[in-house]
Amino acid sequence: MSDEKKLTLKRIVIFTVLCFIPNYILEIAFSDHRGGLTSAAAAQTVMLYPAIANILTRLITKEGKGEHYLKASLKKHKGIYLAAAAGPLAAGIINLFAMHFLYDPNTDMAGLLDKNTGGKGLGLMLGVILLTYLQDIPLLILGFGEEFGWRAYLTPKLEKLMPRLPACCITGIIWGLWHAPLIWYGYDFGRGYAGFPYVGIIAMCVVCMPLSYVLTWMTEKTKSVIPAAVCHTVIDSVMNLPAAAMISSEALEKHSLWVGITMMGLVPTAAAVCLLLTGFGRKKAEA
Repeated sequence: MSDEKKLTLKRIVIFTVLCFIPNYILEIAFSDHRGGLTSAAAAQTVMLYPAIANILTRLITKEGKGEHYLKASLKKHKGIYLAAAAGPLAAGIINLFAMHFLYDPNTDMAGLLDKNTGGKGLGLMLGVILLTYLQDIPLLILGFGEEFGWRAYLTPKLEKLMPRLPACCITGIIWGLWHAPLIWYGYDFGRGYAGFPYVGIIAMCVVCMPLSYVLTWMTEKTKSVIPAAVCHTVIDSVMNLPAAAMISSEALEKHSLWVGITMMGLVPTAAAVCLLLTGFGRKKAEA
């Protein structure tokens, strides 16, 4: 291994450690043991540590700015920005129908929506979605916190050692393990599945791989993490709203693991396969 690759590997290790230590400390120290955090401050800062790790690793290893992926060419890449903002909502609608047919076929979705909205139905649902989009504007800093770490630093560094596809997969595994403390207590997949919590942690790593691939595509096409940050933020806030309103709580609890896998992995996997077929994943490791 060349000296340059050894230095790259060292930077990857330092970055990963700097991401994991504060995240694990906060999520274990402030866990409510049900998948959430008892500290609002901790909950609002954990997503920032990958970005902080990016900056600190560059300072520690005297790397300098390099490719920072902070350009925002909205006019040039408006299609990707639109996909980043609207794609998660479209994915949520696809997930809704997939989960209905797979896990909740006997529920009247329209009737449940009417019940959950106090008779206001789709009108209220659309209003909630619009309001959530507006609330996401200040929350973009949280999506940026993760994406400036995973997509602007970790994946490009891994691509110096291997082709893009395995680089995205390894990023996805690291990203999934980064969530492990919360999943250990029931976040994302609940607690009532066989193999809890280990199966849930593995499932998180699996679904993060295709999502990492898609977000890397957005980042590389625009040379900016802003679209990925938008997409990440909307996934966290908007994507699950249709299912929350129209899938029964019984189905969500009974099939919690598979519901989580479907919601996070179905559409990104399909999108990743399409991107792979276009040749996006064929970039070779740098010499």
